[in-house]
Amino acid sequence: MHDLLSVTHSVDLNSSGGIMTAAATDEKRESIGRAIGRIASGVYVVTVKHDGVPDGMLTTWIAQAGFEPPMLSLAVKNDRPVLQTLKKGAPFVVNVLSKKNMDIFKSFARPHTEGLNRFEGLSVDMERAAAAVFPDAIAYMACQVHDLVAAGDHSLVIGEIVDGAGLNIEDEAMVHLRKNGFQY
Repeated sequence: MHDLLSVTHSVDLNSSGGIMTAAATDEKRESIGRAIGRIASGVYVVTVKHDGVPDGMLTTWIAQAGFEPPMLSLAVKNDRPVLQTLKKGAPFVVNVLSKKNMDIFKSFARPHTEGLNRFEGLSVDMERAAAAVFPDAIAYMACQVHDLVAAGDHSLVIGEIVDGAGLNIEDEAMVHLRKNGFQY
């Protein structure tokens, strides 16, 4: 017979107060991940200037966040270098990608490497806004960071849209669905 006081287990309670095993919590996480992964997202390149040098990142975690003034939210993983530039009041641009923008997608899908010029070989307009605009994208929105909110392993950047335009609005938007909501 085991001495119950000498046995230690990590226990999670389910919503009805019952005990869930580690296997059940793994199963629940997997189930939640499948559900989250089915949230359809557009595909975007967010651009900034860091010390006058163009930089950017590929993202799918953007949503409209307000009408007046027009605002959007952008989730950025806390270890992403571009987050250092996205301080309150800082400008950034959201470029909405289409299925025709595979060249832009591929350039920004590559892992971050110091000194890598992701803009090389791409058509870029550096005059239209405070950061790079891709004239071949569906649209762009020039934004200013309104607020930053801690959100676990990500930061939520709230941006006020100060300018923008449809560029190739007849193009079909690139859409991203994930198999697992706990991975990009």
